[in-house]
Amino acid sequence: MFACSFVAWDIALMSRTSQAQAEINTQLGHLERLVRVERAMEALALTHAADLNEGTHNWAQRLAETHALIGEELGNGAQAANLTDLHQHLEKDLVALDSLHRDAKHLVPGSQAASIAEAVFGLVVQRTRSQLETGAQLIRKEGLGQGTVALGRQWGEAQWLLGLASLFALVCAALVAYVAQLLSRAQEHSALLATTGRELEQRNKELRETMLSKEEKEVMLKEIHHRVKNNLQIVRSLIRFQTDKVDDPRTLELFNECVNRVGAMALVHEQTYMSKDLANIDVRTYLNSLVRDLISAYNIRLKLNLDVDIQVKTLPVDTLTPLGLLINEVVSNSFKHAFKGREEGRIIMHLSETSFGGLLLRIGDDGVGLADKGTWEKPGSLGMELIHTLAGQLNATVAVQPGPGMVYELEVVPDAEIRRRA
Repeated sequence: MFACSFVAWDIALMSRTSQAQAEINTQLGHLERLVRVERAMEALALTHAADLNEGTHNWAQRLAETHALIGEELGNGAQAANLTDLHQHLEKDLVALDSLHRDAKHLVPGSQAASIAEAVFGLVVQRTRSQLETGAQLIRKEGLGQGTVALGRQWGEAQWLLGLASLFALVCAALVAYVAQLLSRAQEHSALLATTGRELEQRNKELRETMLSKEEKEVMLKEIHHRVKNNLQIVRSLIRFQTDKVDDPRTLELFNECVNRVGAMALVHEQTYMSKDLANIDVRTYLNSLVRDLISAYNIRLKLNLDVDIQVKTLPVDTLTPLGLLINEVVSNSFKHAFKGREEGRIIMHLSETSFGGLLLRIGDDGVGLADKGTWEKPGSLGMELIHTLAGQLNATVAVQPGPGMVYELEVVPDAEIRRRA
């Protein structure tokens, strides 16, 4: 009876060891697939550099080969390795890399646009390497790690088995030899696993060294905003140079309005790269600078009272840009039309937050206003049309307040509040 139990234990141990060995072989196969995919991505990046720097035309062929390799290596194996999203992510990255490569072929080498395109291309390549590294770590941790633990337990059982086998040497000699052979293979796989682990750690170290840090990304974004601001300033200067050749007062006025609008956008980028937090720009500083520039642009000579109450500290760029352009249009209209024949005037600018996280803006003047305020909703000028368009971009409702002058009230409603009201 004891001999039968011993034999049954031996057979069960062999079965579990074979299963663990098969699982480790499967996981090692997945690792080899990822290594081949990584080498293909590195070859694709080198082909991109060669096409740009040496004038070759190997990108399309290399891209097709990479697509085929990824489909072959990860199309079926990724699901077994619990990496169901890796294939799709890599295909999307290949599409993005192809688009960036084609764009880069049309850019002037060494130009600012080419440098930015190359930086973005490098970031996408780094992201694919990170995804492959993450997949490899997952296989190592959940696949090979568990297989190693299982083999360790089975090795302990084997020690007991070898001890008992000495009592049943004649009966179990063949079985013990077979188990010893399996364990020898397990040790070989363990050694291979250790070597693979060291290689993965080295690759991970190299990846961490080559990836951009958070500070480097912020510096790059600030540099981009700085260059955009400089480019917009160049546009302003070009328009101003063109006005020297214009004699018609109406055309000159249109040029000046264009200069002010470009200046409002340039000011947002200037405040962005000067801000410590790129996602939140100081609203008070921006609006004060905007009004000051408009006063200087329109050469205001009357006594101007500024009723400014800004209760919102910061806003993101995508909100502040249309908001600044809208305020630019309203204040410009006030300077052009509201104070004719007067020696004193008042500009009103109140900005606060609403209870549901939106914005409330009151902006206008105490000037002559419109003869018929019911016509303001049907814009007859580019400035009025821009006010309505920019309000739409902000998801804002616009109304004109009763009383003297022309005062707009805009309520910016967040997307979440719009869905709740709907």
